[in-house]
Amino acid sequence: MGQEIRDSVIGFFGFGGISQAIAKRLQCWDVAKIIYHTRTRKENDGDFKAEHVSFEELLQESDFLVVAAPLTNETREKFNGKAFELMKRSSVFVNVARGGLVNQSDLHDALTTGTISAAGLDVTTPEPLPANSPLLKVPNCVILPHMGTQTMKTTIEMSLLAANNILNAIEGKPMIRPAY
Repeated sequence: MGQEIRDSVIGFFGFGGISQAIAKRLQCWDVAKIIYHTRTRKENDGDFKAEHVSFEELLQESDFLVVAAPLTNETREKFNGKAFELMKRSSVFVNVARGGLVNQSDLHDALTTGTISAAGLDVTTPEPLPANSPLLKVPNCVILPHMGTQTMKTTIEMSLLAANNILNAIEGKPMIRPAY
């Protein structure tokens, strides 16, 4: 049996544009609560009925934990055995950010020992995973090919955004949407 979104606590590690777009879409699913962890509280979190929590609270309370944060020295392998141990056994872990945020060996162990229920990965290290990667053999782990932007419309929109950001930089104006 799978975990139901309705009445669940949805947690986000990182609460930028991607997380906020997901949180917006979750509003119609009657989730119990949306929580997030970032270095600082987001001013617009009320727009999403979201609550800023500590990293430990995020791990302990989330039924679904979505990782959508940049890879930095501080976040590298932030999701490791210690983090997975703090999560609910019924938790579903989703990474749409960077593979380097996750210690994949520890994730494999967490999935095969029942420490967490399931995982969905849009990103891995390396990409693609080698054919003999143990994660590819775990039935409760779904791995996608990290191709969410491979549509004509998205490619055009990304190109226009990059061009407009360059023009703004030349004119001394702020970027339309900074990367992070």
